Amino acid sequence: MGRFGRPRGVAGELYVQPLTDFPERFEQSTAFWIESNQGWNELNLVSARWISGKLTVKIDGVDSPEEAKRFTNQYLYIRGADLRELPEGEYYHFDLIGCRAVDLNDRELGVIAAVEQYPANDMLVIENKQGKQHLLPMIAAFVKRVDIGRKVIHLDPPEGIFDSPDEN
Repeated sequence: MGRFGRPRGVAGELYVQPLTDFPERFEQSTAFWIESNQGWNELNLVSARWISGKLTVKIDGVDSPEEAKRFTNQYLYIRGADLRELPEGEYYHFDLIGCRAVDLNDRELGVIAAVEQYPANDMLVIENKQGKQHLLPMIAAFVKRVDIGRKVIHLDPPEGIFDSPDEN
């Protein structure tokens, strides 16, 4: 959902960089999770507000900048059951990662290793059996069908992306 930044002020508040399409969730929900060496820990936000375009939160029980500093650069998560249903044709990145990428003739192209975000559109990082990675824009011209249930994405890539004789 987001990543904690530096502490703000003397009351233990922290800046948060939202990493979600639903930043209003910070104002609507109080229960979040962080991962530590001891496992998953729930934390509760007692306030969330926007100050000069930056999200600032206060964690229950954290009352000083010194206490808040230990959260800097940690990520905030929510439970999978709390995820919102996305509109048709939109997907969570974690649903795409691990899917098989095949062309329109069901020829294996690789596996989705990551999804990178860019201003114009997301890019699928497709890793073939030899470990070589290929980038393909996640646009309707190339992504023809996504079947999350079967973990398969059917692609119509432009010539040269997967069949280039050039090693580079």
